[in-house]
Amino acid sequence: MPRTTPPVWLLAALVALGPLSTDLYLPALPAIAAAFATDAAGVQWTLSGYLLGFAPAQLVYGPLADRFGRRPAAIAGLAAYLVATLACAAAPSLGLLTAARVAQALGACGGPVIARAVVRDTTDPPRAAAVFATIAGLMALAPAAGPILGGVAVGLGGWRAAFWLLAALAGAITLAAIRLLPETAPGLDRAALDPTRLAGAYRLILRDRRFLGFAGVTAATYTGLFCFISGSSHVAQTGLGLGPEAYGVMFAAAVAGYVLGSAIARRLSPRLGVVRMVRIGVALCLAFGWSGPAALALFGSGVITVTAPMALYMIGFALAQTNAQAGAVAPFPHMAGRASALLGFVQWGVAALGGLVLALVLDSAGWAMAFGIALSASAAAGALALLPRH
Repeated sequence: MPRTTPPVWLLAALVALGPLSTDLYLPALPAIAAAFATDAAGVQWTLSGYLLGFAPAQLVYGPLADRFGRRPAAIAGLAAYLVATLACAAAPSLGLLTAARVAQALGACGGPVIARAVVRDTTDPPRAAAVFATIAGLMALAPAAGPILGGVAVGLGGWRAAFWLLAALAGAITLAAIRLLPETAPGLDRAALDPTRLAGAYRLILRDRRFLGFAGVTAATYTGLFCFISGSSHVAQTGLGLGPEAYGVMFAAAVAGYVLGSAIARRLSPRLGVVRMVRIGVALCLAFGWSGPAALALFGSGVITVTAPMALYMIGFALAQTNAQAGAVAPFPHMAGRASALLGFVQWGVAALGGLVLALVLDSAGWAMAFGIALSASAAAGALALLPRH
């Protein structure tokens, strides 16, 4: 165990940079579509393109973190993210903005990989879920405050202001990492980047039934959240007629359940165990996920019928995510970076594909979004079959 461990808030900031890069600019999506004369499906590529870049790049960051250490990999990723964010702010076309968003993802994806590996380096498995829950509780500030800050920025300075704000935040996190992030790797694996050995490591991880079950839960529940991220701006601003600032408040209200769920996970995970907490979380996601289509059928499309089911879904999401992530990387102490990278690849890759499918059928009333969330919760329930009973 290293004598120096990083502050939990810094690990939360590293993880939060990824979702913040989507949540903060959500209020700008209609303005971006208007600026580049495109529709909701066209501007969706700036969101799904980000995830499509985010997912596979994690497969590189994991081995880099095992080969060169957590600290160098984290700082290099943050620097790349900062440059790409400045390019987003200055993009003269939708195509270049989408390309810059992919580059932005290549830098941001190192954050969750490094944070999960650092937790595995410094925390024993029974306590890891509680640490992840603490990180999740702090990280909840990003999806809660991001759309509000983004709405204010867009209202004051247009859609480019959202990216200037992201660049300022990235600069602050980079400086904090340079000063406060120690090296926690128990040793450097000089063969971590060897293609043959890397492929063998990923095969070994993918043969583990526990990893597949936890990764399936992580990917499916996150896809439900991404359906809301992808569709809520269009539903709120086009269908319900909300402005960017009001949409930011609505999004933050939906994410409030994540804050509550993270607090519950932090308290109960060490007592109930990872598998039981995952099962409880998925059960809540399933129940509240299907409450969305039911609310639309009974009461029609409105701020409450769109927001309330998602807020409740987020309670289960927090319970499932924090514990599933801990359970997925726990069996691999000597290749935590690679296990974390593969988990992130599955999670973000499945969510990106779900977002692209949703963009094809998205409607302003919120039906496609609601059914996307419900079906994602059902897929998570199916992944539970791969987990041990206790």
